[in-house]
Amino acid sequence: MMKRIGAFIIFLLSFLSYSQAQEFTVKLSSPEIRIGEQATLELECRFSAAEKQIMLPALKDIITKFIEVVDISKVDTTFDDDDITSKFFTQKVNITSWDSGLHVIPPFRAIIGADTLYSDPILLSVTTVELAEEQDIKDIKEILEVPFSLWDWILARKVEMSILLGLLLLAVIGYFVYRKYANKTKAEEAEPIVPKEEADIIALRKLKELEGKKVWQSGDVKEFHSQLSFIIREYIENRFEINALEQTTDEIAMLLVAHPEIEKTVLQQLVQMLQLADMAKFAKQKPIGVENEEALKTGFSFIEQTKVVIKENNSNDVINTTDKDA
Repeated sequence: MMKRIGAFIIFLLSFLSYSQAQEFTVKLSSPEIRIGEQATLELECRFSAAEKQIMLPALKDIITKFIEVVDISKVDTTFDDDDITSKFFTQKVNITSWDSGLHVIPPFRAIIGADTLYSDPILLSVTTVELAEEQDIKDIKEILEVPFSLWDWILARKVEMSILLGLLLLAVIGYFVYRKYANKTKAEEAEPIVPKEEADIIALRKLKELEGKKVWQSGDVKEFHSQLSFIIREYIENRFEINALEQTTDEIAMLLVAHPEIEKTVLQQLVQMLQLADMAKFAKQKPIGVENEEALKTGFSFIEQTKVVIKENNSNDVINTTDKDA
């Protein structure tokens, strides 16, 4: 008999210990708020650390049509300091209401293993904000003085500033373009105009320089005829606008036939002189002294007889003619 009584007492104590180990409560931080203010619901679930299946309430955006959920914290897990076999789940829910009156927060349900636990219902009182009728309507906040910012001022006038910068850029470009062309014009005006020398003047000066060098007398006959041929060909090119420097002697002779101002004998002497120069340059023929002197005289003579002579007529007009016409 005593054994049965002892077993019953042990069973009863175990049941009471298990019941105390499982507990679900909901506490409200403040039972009274004003419209739009927030209060906090703290959900706490106590259970055995060995329990694996725990389910807290799945809350949504509203609890009732008068109570809204603002935000929900994560579940915090802790152990009981006095009994490490017990465990706690804690979760905080911020709520608010926009309707005045006394509202009921219904019981929340939690599942621990095979058991379903319910919290007690809670009353929440929501009051309105009292306004004194005699007071004037006030702003929610005073006007805030914002310090002046040049960058903000520019950003507020982006279109106007873009146009202004574009005009300034065009003005700078226009200024430098004007300076460039103004300086160029001044330089052109300041530069003295040197009249172009006539072809005969250039050629005669070069022939005199060649004569003064005494090239063939020094034994360099080939160089003498090369320079003589170049001077005469350059004169023909400048005087008659014939590409004589690139033409053969025969080609030059054919082109000069088209100029009636050149006498036939003068043209024949010119061709003989150029052929002699070609033989000295390319055939390695060495003309004698008399031939060299005659070739130089022919050069002087051809220029003198074909140069342009300025002649005034009775009406004071200036015309060009050759030396023989003069």
